[in-house]
Amino acid sequence: MILNTENAARLQSNLVNFFLYCAIMSSHMFIPLFSTELGASSLQVGLVGAAFGFAYLFSSLFFGWKSDLLGRLLFIRFGLAASSIAFLAQTLSFSLVTLFVIRALVGFSLGISTAALTAYIYESKGDMGKFSSFGSLGWIGGAAAAAILTTYNTLFIFSALLSFVAFLVSLFMREKTSPEPKNIPRPLIVIRRNRGVLFAFFLRHLGATATWIILPLFFATLGASKTWIGLLWIINFIFQFIAMRFVERFSEKTVFLIGQVLSVVVFLGYAVSNYYLQVIPLQVLLGFSWAFLYVGSLLIVLRSGEEKGTASGVFFSAINLSGAVGPLLGGVISQFFGYRAVMLFAAAITLVGLLPALGRVRGSSLENK
Repeated sequence: MILNTENAARLQSNLVNFFLYCAIMSSHMFIPLFSTELGASSLQVGLVGAAFGFAYLFSSLFFGWKSDLLGRLLFIRFGLAASSIAFLAQTLSFSLVTLFVIRALVGFSLGISTAALTAYIYESKGDMGKFSSFGSLGWIGGAAAAAILTTYNTLFIFSALLSFVAFLVSLFMREKTSPEPKNIPRPLIVIRRNRGVLFAFFLRHLGATATWIILPLFFATLGASKTWIGLLWIINFIFQFIAMRFVERFSEKTVFLIGQVLSVVVFLGYAVSNYYLQVIPLQVLLGFSWAFLYVGSLLIVLRSGEEKGTASGVFFSAINLSGAVGPLLGGVISQFFGYRAVMLFAAAITLVGLLPALGRVRGSSLENK
C-alpha cells in the first residue's frame, strides 16, 4: 500500500532526514584525520572543509531555487542517489587532491536534496522542530557509528548505504502538483527580505565553525580524554534533539533571539573554562542554543514568502558559507593568539549580529526594511 497522507509524508521526510544526517556525520567525523594521514597541513585540512562547504553552498542555492519551479521530489530523489554515489567515491581518495575533489562532490550532491527536502516537509505542514530533531538524532547515530566502525573505507561505505536507504524511502513520498503556473522565484529578493536574520545567523555560525575546528584540541588542553571529548559532543547532540522536539511551540523570533544569547554565553563560558568537567553545562546550553537558533531562523525565512525552496536554499547557503570560511578563521586565530581567542572572537561577532536583531524584536519581523 502506498502511503500518501500528510502524516505519511511527514514520517517519510523525518526518516530521510535521519538517514541522511547519519550518513553525513559518519563520513565527516574523521575527514580531518584522514586528510592529515594523506599529508595535509592544517591549512590544507581547512581547504578540504572549504571545498565541501562552498560546493554545498552553491548547490543548495541553485537547486532550492529550481525546486520552486519543478517540484521537490525530483531533487530530493536525485540528490539522495547522487549523495550515495559520492559517499562511496570517498573510498577512491588515494591522495589529497582526489579527497579535495570528492569532498566537493559530496557537498554538491547534498545540496541538491536538502533545501528541497526542507521545503517539502514545510509544505506538508510538518513540525520543523521535530523534523530538525531527526537530523540531530542522525548526528548522534553517525557519531556512534564512527566510534564503532573506525576504519575510513568502512565508514564511507556505511554512509553510502544510509544515503541509499534514504533514497529508497523517498520513492514512497508523494507530492501535490499545482495546475497554476509558478512565478520565477528570485533569490536576491529572498535574501534582501531576510537579510537581518541571515546576517545575524551567518555571523553566529561563522564564530561557531571557527570554534568547532579547534574545540577538540581545546578540550584536550583542559584534561579531557578522547572518550570524554566524544561524550561532550554527544551531550550537545542529545540536548539539540530534546530541544527541537518542542521549540516550534514558541514564537520563532523569540527562540531565534534566545539562541543568539545562549550562543554568546556558551562561547564566553568556553573562554573562561579551566577544566573539562566545567564544559558539561555549556554543552547542554549549546544544544539548546543551536536548536533555538536553527529552527527559529529557518521558520522566519520559510514564512517570509512563497518561495520555500529558494528560501531553504538561501538558508543552507548561509550555513555552508560560514562552514567554509569559519574553520580557516579558527585555524589562523588560534595559530597566532591561542584557542581562547577563537571563543572570544565567536562571542564578539555573535553580538554584532544579535544587537541589531534585539533592536527590531518589538517590530513585526526581524527583516531590515
